[in-house]
Amino acid sequence: MELCSRRPTRVPLLNKRHRQLRLQWAREHRDWTMDEWKRAAWSDESRFLIYHVDGRVRVRRLPGEQLLPSFTTGHTQAGGGGIMLWGTFSWAALGPVVVVEQIMKAANYLNIIADQLHPYMAFVFRSGNGIFQQDNAHVTRFGLRWSGSRSILMNST
Repeated sequence: MELCSRRPTRVPLLNKRHRQLRLQWAREHRDWTMDEWKRAAWSDESRFLIYHVDGRVRVRRLPGEQLLPSFTTGHTQAGGGGIMLWGTFSWAALGPVVVVEQIMKAANYLNIIADQLHPYMAFVFRSGNGIFQQDNAHVTRFGLRWSGSRSILMNST
């Protein structure tokens, strides 16, 4: 048996309610046709770090090899910085990519929705039949439903 030192696999932190909601969503959409999927738009945000790794990096080396380039990692003072980006896409087109200047909270998220998603949905789904599938990560007590040329903020609790 060969046991090796490894970092744990990172997975989304889902509680029981999250799992139930995801299963419910999957069941509600399992019979969608290709045309229905083509009407959906999706969004997500990602953080990219410069000169920094989230998590613990491990190497295997022999005594005396600690300064060999393959066993070292560079660093900068103050971590080197990073950037967070938000974007949207659909079957028809890629949407805008937005640099998120602040911590992503509900108010910032709703501003991005108003400033970026509205024009994208109006352009891509000219007949108003687009469906925005948001992940509720930042609008925990509210949901967004696309209706014609605007989205409607609605309580989802």
